[in-house]
Amino acid sequence: MKHKHIIRDAPEKGGLYRVEYKGQEVYDAKVLDYEGGCWAKVRIEKVLPGQFENVYKVGQEFDLKLAYYKLYEQSETE
Repeated sequence: MKHKHIIRDAPEKGGLYRVEYKGQEVYDAKVLDYEGGCWAKVRIEKVLPGQFENVYKVGQEFDLKLAYYKLYEQSETE
């Protein structure tokens, strides 16, 4: 069953976000799709230095479980 509730501070489709996992900034990603619920489809735009930099690649697309990450909205020029 797919949930459709909109979470607090939900990401906006088309928005660019800095993604943080357990206090570490991991990558910048564009939200490709978000229709409510716990998941958003994202595409990595920039991988940040750190322990996860060899795990992710620019252009990678996947569904992100929002409850595990913090997203900070970025402007296209950052």
